[in-house]
Amino acid sequence: MERVRRWLDRLSFLGVSSGVFAWGFLQGNAVLGTVRFEFAFVVLVVVLLQAVISSLMFAGFVGVSGIAFLHALLRRSGPQPVYSGDSVTAIVPVYGDATVLDRSVESLLASEYEDLEVLIVCEEDDRPSIDRAKALSTRDRVSYLVNTRDPGSKAGAINDAVAATDSEHVAVFDADEEVDPAFVPKAVARLDECDVVQGRTVPQPEGFVEELAYYESVLLSYVSRRLLYVFTDFRMAASRAVVMRRSAIETTGGYDADMLTEDFDFAYRCYKDRLDVEEQLGHPSKIEAAHSLRDWWGQRKRWMTGYAQVLHKLVATVRPIRDVRNLTSAAICTGTVVGSLLLLTVLSKFVVLFLVGMEAMFVFPLLVVIGVTAAVRVHDWRSGAVDRLGWAWLVVPVIVPLYSLTAIKAVVEYCYGWDGDWYSVEKGA
Repeated sequence: MERVRRWLDRLSFLGVSSGVFAWGFLQGNAVLGTVRFEFAFVVLVVVLLQAVISSLMFAGFVGVSGIAFLHALLRRSGPQPVYSGDSVTAIVPVYGDATVLDRSVESLLASEYEDLEVLIVCEEDDRPSIDRAKALSTRDRVSYLVNTRDPGSKAGAINDAVAATDSEHVAVFDADEEVDPAFVPKAVARLDECDVVQGRTVPQPEGFVEELAYYESVLLSYVSRRLLYVFTDFRMAASRAVVMRRSAIETTGGYDADMLTEDFDFAYRCYKDRLDVEEQLGHPSKIEAAHSLRDWWGQRKRWMTGYAQVLHKLVATVRPIRDVRNLTSAAICTGTVVGSLLLLTVLSKFVVLFLVGMEAMFVFPLLVVIGVTAAVRVHDWRSGAVDRLGWAWLVVPVIVPLYSLTAIKAVVEYCYGWDGDWYSVEKGA
């Protein structure tokens, strides 16, 4: 049965991917076969109304969202940082990352916020990480514990750590996350006005695959959400680069250990519970990117599988009469998942334009994508978030169809019965 399921999964992935591409192609090419000779102008009209307009809408969305993101990056408003006061426990869950654990711990100890303690949370079956955490706990303000609440779950590790501390504020960072010294002081200052402060993470573009991961983060994690942030109160509240009041954990019940992407689920729980989540783009954390295409694919597929799981949960529990945010949560998540699936149609529209000799109409949106991501890269380089300008922004557009394919694969696998497997990328020393 398992072999049959795998083959059904593969065939469905091929069928759905081909169907999505073909649907987008036929939208811009539907009348070509019937009116090409007698009414050539209709062919042009059809293409203009479908492929060209879709292309221009894509360019407009990326352009407007990109400008909004750049404006947010350049904005310097906000309260003055505070360097002491309410205690903060920085939780660092670790599993299989003993070689990179020093990055987060050392950077947190170098934080400009004085009243900060680091709590490393290990898993029972990860002896190397336990040994490294034990060694690091000899440092002042560093301690560790072994996750016993929900072993094998990042969400369970965070919840276990929160229960073990009585700090007024808690923060969560990944093991490979190099935290900017000024991030926590700024975040704590903003907690006077909100419940959760979410920082930005920047994958380090050290090679070609790492460059793609960086630009994917810019384009699909930050730029693509700008208009959602403008028109709704929804904000991402993740499980890394985040500082929050203890009451935020108590109100939401913490992270859900049954969810593959516990941060995506947590963001919707914060939204439905009307917690005030603010974004802090300044002083971003540096994180390690996937080093191979296999890891990039596996990690994104895991994320998209988790998104499908969260969508399933939101739709199953929607109660619009009780609270409109139950309905809007499901709508936002549906837009995220379905939008990821349909990104592949952008490529098919470009194929239509190429076939009718209107290459300029798809060159324009490509230039918009490249221009937006290149502008963000220049900003990150000048601010020290990345070490070099690089050149991979020239091939940024390939990320869009690749990401869409991972979304299709993940949703197909989830529909056939996701088995709960995790995917862990290889991290360096």
